[in-house]
Amino acid sequence: MFGTSKNNLDKVLVNTFNNKKLFKKAFHDLMGAIKENKESREFFLLYSQIENKKFTDKKLAEEYLTQVIKTLKEKKKGLYTETLDKTLKKFKAYLPKISNPIYQNLDLLVFNESVNKIEEKIGSKLEIISHLTKPKSKVISEEPVSNSILIKLATRKFNDKFSNLSENDKKQFRDIFIEKKESLKKEYTNMVESTTTKLNSLIDESKDKDLVSKLQEVRNKISQGNFTPTKFLKIKELKQTLLG
Repeated sequence: MFGTSKNNLDKVLVNTFNNKKLFKKAFHDLMGAIKENKESREFFLLYSQIENKKFTDKKLAEEYLTQVIKTLKEKKKGLYTETLDKTLKKFKAYLPKISNPIYQNLDLLVFNESVNKIEEKIGSKLEIISHLTKPKSKVISEEPVSNSILIKLATRKFNDKFSNLSENDKKQFRDIFIEKKESLKKEYTNMVESTTTKLNSLIDESKDKDLVSKLQEVRNKISQGNFTPTKFLKIKELKQTLLG
């Protein structure tokens, strides 16, 4: 089973986020433990993707889930989580009491081969497909950092190229998520202004109604809400795409 380990890891990161020193230690120790086992890292990535991916096409969601389950079944023999689970015990005060139902369903589909579980597995598959095709919620979390943000962050930073991250990438992570949040707010405001100006220009120049509608939607999204690290990154990437 991998779901419990993944759920515990997610929640430890969320629950330590407000304590800089503790979060940095938890992040370093837990991701270091995952890095020790290739299959563990691959399970981590795919469980995270199932948690965060969205599809508008149900058949595509079903095909995606089928391929994910097939891949995980092929790799489960090499899965090793003992180091990760031992590391998690160091942060037992921050472990969750509630399990992630998505991870529980994945565990059932990947690890349980019992003929007595066929109906349960069908139910688990339907629940995951429902999750994959459910529209993204527009509700803004009041928590200091949402679980999904940390899942995406961890997934991105601890993929197969983790050990080869450049010093610039490491510095960017520290600056945005750990050390310089306040000092980045001014840069964020300037980015919003310059990106909005560019989007307005593209809207005025375009004759494609669909494109104009999408550009207006993007413009409205970036102008709403306050600074957050994840929004900073998204607008920075958008600005680089638009302005070079």
